[in-house]
Formats: sequence, C-alpha cells, structure tokens
Amino acid sequence: MIHMIPDPSPFLTWSFGLLPPVMGLLVVGAIVRTSGRAAGLRAGFVLGIWMTGLGLLAGSGFFDQWNPPRFFLVFASILIFLFWASRKPFTERLGDLPLALLVGFQSFRIVVEIMLHVAVEEGVANPTMTWTGTNLDIVPGVTALLLCPFAARVKPHLLQWWNVSMALVLVVTVLGAMLSAPTPLQQIGGDPANVFVSRFPFVWLPGVLVTCAWLGHLVLFKRLRRSPAAS
Repeated sequence: MIHMIPDPSPFLTWSFGLLPPVMGLLVVGAIVRTSGRAAGLRAGFVLGIWMTGLGLLAGSGFFDQWNPPRFFLVFASILIFLFWASRKPFTERLGDLPLALLVGFQSFRIVVEIMLHVAVEEGVANPTMTWTGTNLDIVPGVTALLLCPFAARVKPHLLQWWNVSMALVLVVTVLGAMLSAPTPLQQIGGDPANVFVSRFPFVWLPGVLVTCAWLGHLVLFKRLRRSPAAS
C-alpha cells in the first residue's frame, strides 16, 4: 500500500537532497585528516554506495511497505555500522580533532530541525517531528553551538554528561519517528503518518544525517574517555 503525502516544495526537496552529501563529505574529510587519504577514499566509496543504494531503493518504492516495515532494515543497518565503527581505529583517530570541532559538529542539527519543521508545515511529515511535537533535537544543536567555544575549558565529565544526554535526545526523536509510522507498532497518531522518510531524498535523513549525529556522539564519547594526558 502506497501512503499518500503532499508533494514537497522544491526548497524542502533540495534541502534534504543537499545537506546529507555535504555532511557525509565533511565526515570523509575528517577521516582523511585524521587517518590518511587511503582511509578517506574507502570511506567516501562506502558512503557513495550507501547513499546510492538508499536512493534507488527509496525511489523504487521498496521502503513504502509498512506491514512488515521494510524501513526498519535501514535502522538495523545503521546500528550495525555504529557497532562496527566503534571498534575501528578511524573512530578513535577522529577524536584527535579539536574538542571544539567535535562538540560544534552537532550544531548541524539546527538546520535539520528547521527543515523538519518546514516538512511538518507542508503536511509532509507527522506533527510529532518538530519542536511542537516530541522532537526536541534542536536542543543538542543549539547547545552545541553555544558550548563549542568553551569546550576545552569544560570539565570532561560534564562534557560527557552533555554528550550522552544529547545522544539520548536523538534516541527519543528516532523512537517518536518510528512510533508515528504506519506499522503494527504505531502509537502516535496525526496526519500524515510518518512515511516521508521512505521516499527520496528524505530517506537520507535517517540514513545519513541521523547516522552522522550518532557517529559524532560516539567519537566524542571515546575522546572524553581518554586519560587527561591523552586528550
């Protein structure tokens, strides 16, 4: 069954089409800087395959099947990637970047939240997906922007508290998105049901942008667990 949503505006389509590759390339650039060109080329190749595959599957309507929800394959893939990345040296090396950059990286979520608010206003996304619903993910973005100039002067345990708390905000946001999708587990109503992420280019929201945010939290978590001498 294909769930109908209004046609998104060109602004919304282009925003979700441009920001994910920009963020992906920023991460690839950071890998080049910390792990070398060869590692960066491998990361760029994998990113390209991942984004192309998601785009083709979304464009074909593959993910617009919600009973059982095929889209959950995307979330399973993200979790597998994060588990794999947590055990790889490149993640540890990303922690060698300046602390202000690692904290400030999360400020890109301000832009994402503005885009999501527009999606709700246009009737493309479920009302729970903005700050008037259950999505408070603008808080990590704003606090990251305010905190990054002082990150090196904040005690590591306080910065870690912020990092873990803001990661949990993202978990709640993702759960809200999942519970407002038209699956057998749906708990949040409102029109439309959250199916827009199964379409192109919106599939890159979880597939790239959410993944970048979680990877950023993982890198900062590992950085702050080092001894003071290593940091």
